[in-house]
Amino acid sequence: MSNTPEPFIPQPSERLRAFLATRPGHASLSLITGYFHATLIGGEHIPREGGALIVGNHALFALDSAVLGALLVRDVGRSPRFLADRKLWAVPGLRQVIKAIGGLPGEPSAARELLERGELVVVYPGGIDDSLKSRAERYQLKWSTRAGFARVAIQAGAPIIPVAALGIDDMYSVVAREHIVGRRLFGGPRYDLPIAFGALGTLLPRRVKQTYVALPPISTQGASESASDIERIRLATYTAIDSGLARARIGSRLRGQAQATAGGRQTGENATRL
Repeated sequence: MSNTPEPFIPQPSERLRAFLATRPGHASLSLITGYFHATLIGGEHIPREGGALIVGNHALFALDSAVLGALLVRDVGRSPRFLADRKLWAVPGLRQVIKAIGGLPGEPSAARELLERGELVVVYPGGIDDSLKSRAERYQLKWSTRAGFARVAIQAGAPIIPVAALGIDDMYSVVAREHIVGRRLFGGPRYDLPIAFGALGTLLPRRVKQTYVALPPISTQGASESASDIERIRLATYTAIDSGLARARIGSRLRGQAQATAGGRQTGENATRL
């Protein structure tokens, strides 16, 4: 008998799942996707059954997770399970919300268990670093050398589906990070909370078009003890998503330049009037 403890896998709200299967539930999914004019491209790459690991880039406040989840339920017919930063489970209230929508702490053992059960699992290797990017870092992957997702996929024998999310970093402009609240809540500078502005300078996200591009599956054949196999799969996944984000980086840079030019022109006009 194995002495390995069972992984902690909280179950999503059955009431929520039942609601999403109703007509009002479908309407709520359309409301989420409609606000951002969100679309899923390459949905044929996502298996309709069996374990699969979706790997993607991440945005502020994890709003992209809600949109991607709605698209997967609506267009693919699958309710995904999301791996969340373990620190978030320490926040009362937030823990219940994450659990209700099917999230769980980002533990490798839990992810492997779900994949082996045939679940569709979503992971963001950049985690909090990816979601708290400054506006100068839009559409840049902040993964460092994290490769745990590749090891888990090999162990579970599950394919990796890279998803490049376009438009998500334009919902907000992160202009700075505060150095008090985040550290007290989560214990370190990595969690410094963003000073961000959305629509009309508020915390409401800008209504920008979002496109989620599911790319061809990446084979996870290999040995989970092999550093070269893990790195090969990590790099293939990283490269696929980074290539998909290249156009978004260019577009974001051009919009920033246009806004700066417009701001300078307006300043000049005001000075002329004076």
